[in-house]
Amino acid sequence: MKSTMKISLNCTLLATMLGTGAAHAQQSFDQMTCRAGTMTVLAKAEDMIVWTLDHRGVTRSNEAGGPFDGSTQRCVGVVANISGKTSANGWCKNVGPKGEDWTLVDWANSDKPGAGTFSFRHGGGKWKGIAGSGTYEPLGQTAPADAGTYQNCVRVKGTMKVPG
Repeated sequence: MKSTMKISLNCTLLATMLGTGAAHAQQSFDQMTCRAGTMTVLAKAEDMIVWTLDHRGVTRSNEAGGPFDGSTQRCVGVVANISGKTSANGWCKNVGPKGEDWTLVDWANSDKPGAGTFSFRHGGGKWKGIAGSGTYEPLGQTAPADAGTYQNCVRVKGTMKVPG
């Protein structure tokens, strides 16, 4: 009887450990982030403009219980449009609703205006050691509330994995 209980207990512990590991497998996410920010022109000429951006926003998951639902965001970056070709890149810090969990991503634009890719570069709290990447796409055009500002929403999709 004792050996049967011991085997059963060991199987239960193993199943619990394996189940915990599964929670840290690669996970996909789908969310919307709306933000507002400022643009500061660095250089401007007839066929070119270079500016910096600094925005803050809020993320809502498109899936019930999504991993970053209710997170806030701050991003900085540089955008250049020279002879009709745009290049842009920067960094975003995303902070969870309780302020303890955060991620740092770098981003770069694609050929489609307002769209691009990102990669997780660091994380803290429950996101420590995060890895993964994804894409973002604009959810329609918006008019700025004031000169030198912008407001928009993007749909963000990606995959992530957290060690554990």
